Amino acid sequence: MPAPALLAAAIIACTAPQVHDGDTLRCGADRVRLYGVDAPEVKRGKTPAEPLAYEARDLLVSLTRGRVGCRVVDHDRYGRHVARCWSDASPDINAALIRSGLTTEYRRYSKGAYASAEAEARQARRGVWASGQTRVTR
Repeated sequence: MPAPALLAAAIIACTAPQVHDGDTLRCGADRVRLYGVDAPEVKRGKTPAEPLAYEARDLLVSLTRGRVGCRVVDHDRYGRHVARCWSDASPDINAALIRSGLTTEYRRYSKGAYASAEAEARQARRGVWASGQTRVTR
């Protein structure tokens, strides 16, 4: 098996990872970007937080309080692992975040893998879909 395939098949596991925002966490030294999830940005310097940014972050915190596992599917330009994750609280953290409506599918990379979760949030008018307005999706 070639080296990139071995890296992509890696599993990262930890208990109660640090959560940076609604689509990024840290398991020990491993930085993990959730595959297919696009969360509103939290405040950075003088740039204000986007609507629902802290709600998305808080949901990710609640979904990762216990044991967490992540299957690496890629790496991004910042050197983070891009992964599909699960926990004691959810068999699919990525889908749960999108289904909540607090995040959207990052279609540019996921190619529709979470389309049904996003459609469920949109139909139920949860989160970003509550007012009928949408964020710019990537």
